[in-house]
Amino acid sequence: MIHRLNLLLAVSLASLGFPTGPTSAQNTVSARYVQSALVHTVSPARASKSLPVIMVPGHHLSSSIYLTTPDGRDGWATLFANAGFEVHVINDPTFDFSRDPEAPKAGQPPQDPNAFKPWDRDIWPRWGFGIQEGQPYPDAQFPTEAFDAFEAGYPWVGTTRRDFKASIVALLEEVGPAILIAHSAGGPNAVNAAMARPDLVAGLVLVEPTGPPTAANFPALAGKSMLGVYGDYIALRGQTGRKEATTAAAALFSQNGGHGEILDLAEDRGVAGNSHLMMQDRNHAFIAGEIMTWLGQHVLEKPPGRPGRGGMAGAKGKGKGKGGKGRLLRSMAEERRD
Repeated sequence: MIHRLNLLLAVSLASLGFPTGPTSAQNTVSARYVQSALVHTVSPARASKSLPVIMVPGHHLSSSIYLTTPDGRDGWATLFANAGFEVHVINDPTFDFSRDPEAPKAGQPPQDPNAFKPWDRDIWPRWGFGIQEGQPYPDAQFPTEAFDAFEAGYPWVGTTRRDFKASIVALLEEVGPAILIAHSAGGPNAVNAAMARPDLVAGLVLVEPTGPPTAANFPALAGKSMLGVYGDYIALRGQTGRKEATTAAAALFSQNGGHGEILDLAEDRGVAGNSHLMMQDRNHAFIAGEIMTWLGQHVLEKPPGRPGRGGMAGAKGKGKGKGGKGRLLRSMAEERRD
């Protein structure tokens, strides 16, 4: 039965244009629609963690970024399930998966004959893959040799907007309380869902978010903990302002009875080359482990307001690790900006 479910997920992902990789044998997988949003669930044979995880992709990115990698490795959803978390990966309800004959029949999928597949060629420098398209950085962690498989994972996007926050809230009401892990433009949707149902959100992990929480989000988010995660080439990618805003958000969590931290992989861990899509990078298992360690210290085992000693850069300080090979490129970018 487990093998059949794994095979069905692989077939479904392949038919959706998602690259597929191995799924751990002890996990079971399923898919359904929740308020028009396609949700993939990866469940361990024995859930050893007290809270499930909901993973939210960024703008025009689908659940494929968490389910697998372009070169076919297990995605974050599987890695977290292997560690005992029940994982739910939710898609934007605007995405149209109705063309897929293997799509789940549970729930109602949106159908939009005018749906389109977006693509933006400037993501190579903007997302930290390389200086320009086809020229990866020497230390790039993203598997650029499998770039075509990544491009194939872009979903069909409908022309009728639907409320992503409302779909996340509906999923929270079904499986919560839960931990929210959100990437890029998925960050504001996750934060808005947490604002709507703070009783169902135990903690937030924001991976290079576009809109981190501000003072206006408190006291609704008081007592919760937040981790912001950043890759390499921050200045070169124009992410400096966003990182500063996320650092300010971390301080707000710490000031309001919870705990806030920033993990800068280059500065705090001396790991160079991580992209905006770090859940797809070659060292994505290491990053997943860092996040799970933080969750164990500040969300799963410690009550709000009792920060632990995670060794990461706190809201008021910077890490002291070395930036590796990415340092030169960041310095060049900063000189040009001056």
